[in-house]
Amino acid sequence: MERRINVAILGAGNIARAMATALAGIKDRVTLYAVASRSLEKARDFAKTWGFEKAYGSYEEMAKDEAVDLVYVATPHSEHFKNTMLCIENGRNCLVEKAFCANQKQSRELIEFAKERGVLLAEAMWTRYQPAMKVIKDLLDSGTIGKTNYLESDFSVPISWVERLVNPALAGGALLDLGVYSITVPAMLWGTDISKVKSEVVKTETGVDATTIVTFTYKDGRVAKAKCSSFDEESNYAKVVGDRGYIVFGPINAPDHVEIYDTDGTLLDKLDTSPGINGYEYEVLECCDAIINGNLETKSMPHKETLRIMGWMDSIRNHAGIVYPFESKEDIDLSDSEVWGVDEVFEDGEE
Repeated sequence: MERRINVAILGAGNIARAMATALAGIKDRVTLYAVASRSLEKARDFAKTWGFEKAYGSYEEMAKDEAVDLVYVATPHSEHFKNTMLCIENGRNCLVEKAFCANQKQSRELIEFAKERGVLLAEAMWTRYQPAMKVIKDLLDSGTIGKTNYLESDFSVPISWVERLVNPALAGGALLDLGVYSITVPAMLWGTDISKVKSEVVKTETGVDATTIVTFTYKDGRVAKAKCSSFDEESNYAKVVGDRGYIVFGPINAPDHVEIYDTDGTLLDKLDTSPGINGYEYEVLECCDAIINGNLETKSMPHKETLRIMGWMDSIRNHAGIVYPFESKEDIDLSDSEVWGVDEVFEDGEE
């Protein structure tokens, strides 16, 4: 019988509840072991509701519990570095909610430290772990829609009233919260052989991005457009166009359907790719396998991809002049040629 992994959740907010739902559905592989909050009462309520064995009123206490096999870090982006560093210092394996950190510099430091300590460190980027993505890649590779030429992905939700979306001190903005998914889609499906990048950023009154649109031009002429917004109407889909038709799938964070159309827009087929529980289970199961096998990263979300996407977001923010109060401009002022693999000057626009 495979070893069951003791999972602890650091943070007790909405996304922690979603993870608890997934954990409850894979009890043959994991034990709902502990939850930590800065409020012991909140942690106890969470543990009682979801059936966790222990509740901690501080992150430090939980990080020191040697029975914890895997910590899911479910705090705001701005806190990921500090919270994950604490866990790694105490020898805990970590699955960190996206965006992994506020910037690539923080991400690189965490990854290097995790390797030194010999612990697993992975980013909980939903899209990367979904079985649906293999279905989509197989459709494209098989030529179902012919030679592809255009891709668009859009993750927009009107949630500007949520403080973490507009507060610079919390690493706010649509990009780190929603755009990380949008820009991941072309990276996953088309790779990174890019010749030119252009970004358009509309800022909030607080100085973070409200809407960001990034256009990638590939060296073979294909074009991908990735959009995110915390102000625009709700939209969560991706579309890939070929010379024989196109496919649409969504939601892009955990696709539950794939639609195949011909060039005239006639629906030819609709595939059900719904996750088994809510989509969070796949990243946990892959972490369980990695821990059992002694691996320090996951196959679906290797460290190099976390660093790549964090670098992309740093570059976009840098060109838009969005610097968080806890970082310096030098932290995100990266070489465009190194980040994107292009020698051309990064084109950007702002409204």
